[in-house]
Amino acid sequence: MKLQYRVLLLYLCIAFLILVLIGGVLPISLHQQNLNTISHDSIDQLRHVDFALSNFIGTVRYDVHELSINDAVLNPDDSRFTSFLQADPETFHYSITPEEQEIIDTFWDYQRTHPYVSSVYMGRENGAFVRSFPRAQPTAYDPRDRPWYLLAKDNPGQVSVTEPYRAVTTDDVNIGIVTPITYPNGTIYGVVGADITLVNLTRHIERFNVVHEGDLILLDQNGMILASRNTSLLFCNIEEILHDQAPALLAQDEGVLLLNGSYLFFYTSPELGWKIGEFIPFSTIDQQMNDSIVRILIFVILALVLLSAITLLILNHTVIRPLANLTDVSKKITETGDLDQSIGTKGAGEIGVLSRSFKAMVEKIRKEEQGRRQALRDLESYRDHLEETVAERTRELEAAKEAAESADRLKSVFLATMSHELRTPLNSIIGFSGILEQELAGPLNEEQKKQLGMVSASAEHLLALINDVLDISKIEAGQLKMAIEPFEILPVIEKAVRTVRPMTVTRHLSLDLEIHGDPGVVIADSRRTEQVLLNLLSNAIKFTEHGGIKITCSREENEVKISVTDTGIGIQKEDRDKLFRPFTQIESGLTRQYEGTGLGLAISARLVSLMGGRIGFESEPGQGSTFWFTVPAEEGRS
Repeated sequence: MKLQYRVLLLYLCIAFLILVLIGGVLPISLHQQNLNTISHDSIDQLRHVDFALSNFIGTVRYDVHELSINDAVLNPDDSRFTSFLQADPETFHYSITPEEQEIIDTFWDYQRTHPYVSSVYMGRENGAFVRSFPRAQPTAYDPRDRPWYLLAKDNPGQVSVTEPYRAVTTDDVNIGIVTPITYPNGTIYGVVGADITLVNLTRHIERFNVVHEGDLILLDQNGMILASRNTSLLFCNIEEILHDQAPALLAQDEGVLLLNGSYLFFYTSPELGWKIGEFIPFSTIDQQMNDSIVRILIFVILALVLLSAITLLILNHTVIRPLANLTDVSKKITETGDLDQSIGTKGAGEIGVLSRSFKAMVEKIRKEEQGRRQALRDLESYRDHLEETVAERTRELEAAKEAAESADRLKSVFLATMSHELRTPLNSIIGFSGILEQELAGPLNEEQKKQLGMVSASAEHLLALINDVLDISKIEAGQLKMAIEPFEILPVIEKAVRTVRPMTVTRHLSLDLEIHGDPGVVIADSRRTEQVLLNLLSNAIKFTEHGGIKITCSREENEVKISVTDTGIGIQKEDRDKLFRPFTQIESGLTRQYEGTGLGLAISARLVSLMGGRIGFESEPGQGSTFWFTVPAEEGRS
């Protein structure tokens, strides 16, 4: 049999098998698929119904709450309202006070503008009862015994929804939305409510359009039917319809039940606790399934016929003749292993794709072989030079280590030299200057005193500079030793204040000290604590032209906080990140306007850290700054 006939026969067999499989499997699959789709759509639609229904009930709740806080309703004088406790239809006559008429008008205005509300009413603790319209039969009536009144009293401060109950004077079945009226001390003296009949509730949910033409039903938590197109079911229990399946419905939040002739899809409102259900007949799902089967079968048959015709038309031209040529080339490659065979790539269809793919595969194999060979050569080269590379890196690391150790030794020698060679003569200069200033070597004129004071001040400034450099160097080298011990913090602060007070007097600045409570004893280095405080005070004085300086000390839990606040130039945002770096000083304009090395804050930050404290600042440009630091406080004292 020729190839084209074999292909045709194969297509016919495949088409027959496909149709058989579709006819057997498709109905079952589509039925379940349609059921799942309808279930998903229905549950989703019921959620939307719940959202609208919850909004509806929520609106009524809000309205009832607003009615309960109406000034006329809040009137605590129960004697101004009609009581039906001893009412006799034969002898009763309404005697409505102006206060009661105002409430009736308010209730009636609300009922008239909200047609789904059948009645608006108020009951009082003395038995009085006011409604939006007169009672048809003024019989004896005590609102305090009614379910709506009892529910509101049991739930003070809330707007509650009652279970369905029958009206006293009509055949209506209502749900009440009620809330208590309370005195400011919480005592309940009445209840305000609004009734919605189940018929009105049904009319409300009938306005929702359902996709699958199902019937909606609304149940309360106990299975009582609140809304249904079949009004005879209202105020009945769902057990009368579902029988044995009712417990499953009440126990689950959402799902689907298989009934006689229909499915019941249901969803439980998370806010109201009610269940919303939709009955969808079997015929709806079956009709959708049948329509889908017909559409699929028509599409499959047309596709098979078209595919068979196209295949038979192009098979002879694009497959059989090119296939013979490709078969010959394939045999040669298989027999000889020679990949240099001439492979034609001009053919169309699958044969052309096959030949081009085969040729591309050969080229890819060649390139991969070349890549593997190059990678092998690179690995061999790397292996041959690996030892040399490691040795070179080792020599570089050893040289760097030696350079670092040499620099450290030079630094130590430099620090020792600086400590002795610079500070010794400076101390001598300062000492001799002091002797001369005291005129122990003879009297001095004013110009000599002035010049001598400049020498002494410059020497002390230089000595402080050297001490700062030595301190920061020791700190960074980890060689600075701290004398951590308990001491009273207040004397240290007072000493620092005495030290800088002459500077503030000279610059016409105020200097205030505020102590909050008893700061007590701290665990730190007293000399370094004083050094940090003096650094902060010196900076505050240096950068303050007008105003003053304030030192604040307070104990906070397990630490003592000391703050220095000035009214100086403040700190720009771009300078804040570099403020605690060594040799950094804030700039003002294009040139430095303030003396200093920029080491004071860097040293202070490191000293505070070594003592186990914290340091920080707050500042506004042009308004001043507050620098603060903490030191650990002695435990057991406050």
